[in-house]
Amino acid sequence: MKIKIFLLEIILFHILIFSTIAQVQAANYSLGMKKGTEIILEVEIFDKDGLKDVFGDGWKNSFPEDADEVGMKYKIVVKAVDTDAKIKLGILGSYDAFLIEADIWEWTDEEFEKEADEDEFEIVTFKDPEDINDAYKTVGGYAYDIILPFVPIDVVKFLDKIDEWKENDHEEWKTEGNTVIHDSIFQEETFVETFTYDTDTGFLVEYKIMDEDGAVIYKYGQSKFIPGYEIPLILGIAGISIIGLIYIMKRKI
Repeated sequence: MKIKIFLLEIILFHILIFSTIAQVQAANYSLGMKKGTEIILEVEIFDKDGLKDVFGDGWKNSFPEDADEVGMKYKIVVKAVDTDAKIKLGILGSYDAFLIEADIWEWTDEEFEKEADEDEFEIVTFKDPEDINDAYKTVGGYAYDIILPFVPIDVVKFLDKIDEWKENDHEEWKTEGNTVIHDSIFQEETFVETFTYDTDTGFLVEYKIMDEDGAVIYKYGQSKFIPGYEIPLILGIAGISIIGLIYIMKRKI
């Protein structure tokens, strides 16, 4: 009888796993950020003189506000996710999107307070790179003038499908793997920005500025990561255990 119970649980477990895999494979891209995900970013390089050489009087606008010294930290905790959100562009229409709702702690060199600076802050990103291409054609540079805080996974595939980021189509932007590279000129000074996305979560986990000689003059990166969880999977495994328990109880009666 124990063998039958064990086999029942194995069968149910495989049904759950294969149905989950089928759902993931049915979609081209999926949301890597999960409820409960915690990410801390930290400034690792801050070359004030180097930033001034490149950006002149506007050097303070070249990096996130208050992220102005090594050791400054920023925290985000995902509180909820929505895989059926929309990006609305008024009369121009709307696009399918992924949305995360997060608590945010702004840049600080002290311990994070218990309460977040921003509660339930909503962040959205396009669900399909072809929609970004379409939005670009519809509203011009709008879709490219913002930095995506996170992208769907497969990250490499998603970034590569954005037409205007391909090197042969747009001289200023290109992708290499999970990194977006921006070659630019400020007044007469050339510099390079890089935006690196985590391949598991899709979150922007590293940002760098390099001068014309390739020296890194600014950088922040991920210093802490706590993975989130998927409720359906947890409930599914719990359901299997409950079914097994009910079966055992029935056999004992």
